[in-house]
Amino acid sequence: MDELDYTTFGELSDLIQTNWDIFGGSLFTSKRAVQKVMASLNALRNPIAHCCPLAEDEKLRLQLTVRDWFRLME
Repeated sequence: MDELDYTTFGELSDLIQTNWDIFGGSLFTSKRAVQKVMASLNALRNPIAHCCPLAEDEKLRLQLTVRDWFRLME
């Protein structure tokens, strides 16, 4: 097992921020944009993780945030 298997979503965000020298530039261009998208994804994942239905506007917000995430990696 890999230690990453035991990290929370919030911890993954912290790992990216702490190790920006590894992730920045080669994978992401903007540290602030990564922080913003990760915070949004973390807020959206809570209802999903606890098996609560998402409202239609939350579904749209999730779709847009995932698009933002992939755009960051272009």
